[in-house]
Amino acid sequence: MRSVAITGVGVVTPLGSTPAEVLRRLEAGETAARRPTGFDPAPFSCALCAEIPDFQPEQHVPEPKAVRLMNRDTQLAVAAARLAMRDAGVTVGATYAGEDIALYGATGMAGLPLAEVAPLVKHAAPDGCFDPRQFGAVALKRVRPVLSFKILSNMPISFVSIFEGLQGPNAVYNPWEGQGAHAIIAGMRAVLRGRAACALVGGCDVKTHELAFVALQQHGVFTPWRETGSGVVPGEGAAFLVLEDEERARARGAAMYARMTGWRTATMPLGDSPAATYGDLLAPLASPVPAVVVSAAEGNGRARDAESQAIAACGVAAAPRLAPKRHIGNLFAAAAATQVALGAILTKRSPAGTRVLANTFGFGSEQAAFLLEAV
Repeated sequence: MRSVAITGVGVVTPLGSTPAEVLRRLEAGETAARRPTGFDPAPFSCALCAEIPDFQPEQHVPEPKAVRLMNRDTQLAVAAARLAMRDAGVTVGATYAGEDIALYGATGMAGLPLAEVAPLVKHAAPDGCFDPRQFGAVALKRVRPVLSFKILSNMPISFVSIFEGLQGPNAVYNPWEGQGAHAIIAGMRAVLRGRAACALVGGCDVKTHELAFVALQQHGVFTPWRETGSGVVPGEGAAFLVLEDEERARARGAAMYARMTGWRTATMPLGDSPAATYGDLLAPLASPVPAVVVSAAEGNGRARDAESQAIAACGVAAAPRLAPKRHIGNLFAAAAATQVALGAILTKRSPAGTRVLANTFGFGSEQAAFLLEAV
């Protein structure tokens, strides 16, 4: 019977670009939450975000000229994907053929700063009302043609595929944590069903600019800030995992982080209690009790309390918890891969058989959790 192992991890986050560094800083209680550097947050209920300092895309993109075609989401995705492939020691053409490697990635929405799309708005709505004729006749001519490469949500994963030479099964998911979790699950299923020998899975998101804040405010994500003075801190980052058939990974001498031993997904009905949905997810994964829970808890009090209730109801309240979102911000489409990546690091440094539960709960109706085991 096939099993799936994590053999590579790549992350680019506000607290570092190696899983070990991120974990060390999380355990030290460091936080990346700051006021935005690129805009004034005064119009929004949330005044904080978690930005990545000093990121240099040219260090990670194989063709530096291509950087001008990429938005920041894509740059982060290419960097994290490349780090994951190198960490796993997977080389296309040598380790596996390109068509034997699947690629499933999650991306966010509203991926461009306001300055890049302002000409479209200005010239398509000169009197404040959108005019499609004006948009086609005037506005499109006032922006650079490369804007289309930056504005489409599939471009980050497309660039990863091009630069890594991946030609296997693929798909793009967006925009919330649950969709990021489904990208991981798609990769696991591809390996388990023999559709791919290896899968690169993960996500990227940038929620540290004006348009992202506009979208989050409109979706009610910032409501807790207005009501209680605390809440979600939007972040930016990318995380990718290399998943392999465990038998093949052992045969090539790969260093494995963890075995993926279980996962659960659920759709939260409108108006349903999050605690009930979380409890249904966790119950089958919580016995025996995991050594650590990578928690989805953050500033959103309702979701945090619901997760705590579900953990208590499943009998795992005594397990130590790591809460990345409180420190690196919510990476949304990249959050699930980040949670699982940190779970993999915790598992790798533990004795064989140790179990780590990674909760990837978040916004939207789709919810998921993963169980990892030390090998």
